[in-house]
Amino acid sequence: MPGPDGLPEQPLERRNGAEPGDLPAGARFRPDPRLLAQGWDYRFVAGGPRLQETVQLYRQLGFEVLTQPVPAESFPDDCEGCQLVALLELRTIYTRIAQPKQDG
Repeated sequence: MPGPDGLPEQPLERRNGAEPGDLPAGARFRPDPRLLAQGWDYRFVAGGPRLQETVQLYRQLGFEVLTQPVPAESFPDDCEGCQLVALLELRTIYTRIAQPKQDG
């Protein structure tokens, strides 16, 4: 049965030869321990429209949202293009339950 793009539907694991959740070879996305200590939960790395959609969704669900640049050291040294894309387009998403505002 064709998918929405008119092409034959393929199982997720076969699309583009990638497995769900695959990262660039050698990528090491790790949460910032300082943010975790402040109560932030690491979610994932995103860019472009998916980043904006995700931030909006978490805020609608009542979370505080923090986005941080992905450190260049998250990618192999020999992948300068990966590092450039990370610096320009990708952000790490953190959330935490919104705290009630205090009068004062």
